[in-house]
Amino acid sequence: MQAIVFDPDHLRLTTLTRDLREFGLHCTTTVSIDELRKIYRKKKFDILILDESALAILDQFRKQYEDIPVILIADRVTAVNFEKTIYAGIAGLLLRPYRLDFLQRVIEKAISRRNEMIYGRQTLLSLRQKVQVLQTLNEVVQAINSSLKPKEILNAIMVKAADLIKAEGWSVLLLNESRNELVFEAASGKAGKKLLGMRLKIGQGVAGWVARYGKSLIVPDVSKDPRFYSGVDRKTKFTTKSVLCVPMKSRDRIIGVVEVVNKIGGEPFTQDEFEIFENLVAHLTIALEKAKLYRKMEEASQIDDLTQLRNTRYCNQFLDNFLIERKDTKGIISLIFLDIDFFKLVNDNFGHLVGSETLKIAGERIARVVRGNDVIVRYGGDEYIVLLPNTDKKTAALIAERIRAEISREPFYAFGNKKFNITVTSGVAAYPDDAKTRDDLIGKADKAMYDGKMSGRNKVVLA
Repeated sequence: MQAIVFDPDHLRLTTLTRDLREFGLHCTTTVSIDELRKIYRKKKFDILILDESALAILDQFRKQYEDIPVILIADRVTAVNFEKTIYAGIAGLLLRPYRLDFLQRVIEKAISRRNEMIYGRQTLLSLRQKVQVLQTLNEVVQAINSSLKPKEILNAIMVKAADLIKAEGWSVLLLNESRNELVFEAASGKAGKKLLGMRLKIGQGVAGWVARYGKSLIVPDVSKDPRFYSGVDRKTKFTTKSVLCVPMKSRDRIIGVVEVVNKIGGEPFTQDEFEIFENLVAHLTIALEKAKLYRKMEEASQIDDLTQLRNTRYCNQFLDNFLIERKDTKGIISLIFLDIDFFKLVNDNFGHLVGSETLKIAGERIARVVRGNDVIVRYGGDEYIVLLPNTDKKTAALIAERIRAEISREPFYAFGNKKFNITVTSGVAAYPDDAKTRDDLIGKADKAMYDGKMSGRNKVVLA
């Protein structure tokens, strides 16, 4: 326990200090009120032991340190203002000449009061932290429920986690199972942007170790831990000092790891922060799995069951999104609307099973000649749409011609090894030259295709 002792009388101060040291107190002494003020402001202490002459300025000290117990020592002949003493929150009053056992009792009482204050303050801080944790968890749940986009979820949750734990930065590494690697998917801090896309082998570094063994890890000082991999710091020009890393587990399967680095202030991460972070990562994992499941369901709802091509719902969403983005990018898009000529005869002559197989094969032949960024849609029945982003109408017409030639190049087969040929008629329209809206673009290409049907079929017609 650290004590500041003030008495303007040198002899009394020396005697009192000697007695206090016998009780195990470390004393800083002064005979000057001005010096007392300076010491009080600069030095951390646990007890203030004052001569009665300091009572007049005690209220100045109490405003700064309300939880420091004060012992006042006065002469018996002095008229002590007990009302002011009580108001000032004096923990003990000792009258000279005093007995050592009385002094000891007063000191023990003050120490006990000090310990109670410290415990109460720690309890209050703990409660505040728990309230903050609950508030953060509530915000995390809201973030989970408000978004199904993995990137948004990662940033929303991890920003709150780093703020709660007071870390300089954070990163999320997702597992690439085919390559047995961890990939930095999201990160913050000074090195955040440089980290994105970087890879670690399973077992490499602290994150790799956590991914391999599925166990959380606190590293107070990375320079003393052989598991730490300094290669990431060298590439990003960042200095990692401490790490708290937690695995993301879904049904006992590791899907990635999450880490926070460098506690603000330089202290190591605590066990309480460790437990808080594990809880947050569990919520993050659930959110990502929920988003992943939703994405799979969303993709399934945009696929045509028969041909496994995109369906009308996807086509409409793609065009709507493209038109929204075009406000910034000024992009163009062309659309091919094609229809199989006399498809009803295939069903009438060979049956619906052959008709369905013909639709699948037609889609496969379209896929042979379109480019990687083009989108093939089964629009309905025997109609297809091909979306060609950032493509002018002249180029789209060439691709439509290649599709027409590819579909008619080889025969189709029915039962009994019977062969038959089909042809397609296509209409081509472009945005924004031919149309200003999604429905208008589809309608213009459809009308061009219909004009082709009316003028002989097996051709490409431009809007």
